[in-house]
Amino acid sequence: MTSGFDHPSAAKDGSMSRAEISAKLDITDPFLMIDSFRMGDDGATAFATKDLQSEDWFFDCHLPGEQVMPATLQIEGMLQTLVLLIYAAKDHGAKRSFVTDINAKLLSAATPGLSITYEASLKSFRRGIAKGEVIGTSEGKVLCRGEFGYASPHLMAVPTQ
Repeated sequence: MTSGFDHPSAAKDGSMSRAEISAKLDITDPFLMIDSFRMGDDGATAFATKDLQSEDWFFDCHLPGEQVMPATLQIEGMLQTLVLLIYAAKDHGAKRSFVTDINAKLLSAATPGLSITYEASLKSFRRGIAKGEVIGTSEGKVLCRGEFGYASPHLMAVPTQ
């Protein structure tokens, strides 16, 4: 598996800045849920981080008295990490992929001051169908985990007669 990142300023180690992530995913603030990204040495794993600040927009409108990151945004952080890993797969071309399956568990509150590390693993990638899992941790504690399916229509074989 190659890094697949063709952004002119992407690092040789597969790491990306927030601006590069935004361009690659075609997602902008306020919905970009990861701050940094890097490929694992094995080419089948990736790591992303999200540093939670009390000023983050979602803390003002989701349980404002408690300041807890919404579960859906934790899932979005997991998905964004996994899709970057999928885009790095050989011959993917970073064309749109679509979520087909979500099985996620939220195990602990994500609050201001925490830095979430998402670790994504690509379990299979055949004929445009990818399966992977992501675990979100902070300070050694598992906050969330999920198994996800993605479809990349441009890589799916069309039956011939």
